[in-house]
Amino acid sequence: MSSVSPHGSECSATSRQSVDSADLQTHVRPAVRCLGFWTAVLLPFVLVTLLASGVIVERPFVAGGLLTVNLAGLVLGREYRR
Repeated sequence: MSSVSPHGSECSATSRQSVDSADLQTHVRPAVRCLGFWTAVLLPFVLVTLLASGVIVERPFVAGGLLTVNLAGLVLGREYRR
């Protein structure tokens, strides 16, 4: 018979999950900030190109969607490399 109780294994599994989620946040947060920053930097060039080619005049919802994504990138990437 093992000296480990079933309650002890549940407790260690729970603490392992919390460590894994903290580890995941440590790795995911910088990646999201990086993606947001570079989206906010590069997307205006795409918008200007679409404006110059006339696509935005034909499909204004595309412009609205891209502006929304650009705003989200600005918010998510604001503390990138600080």
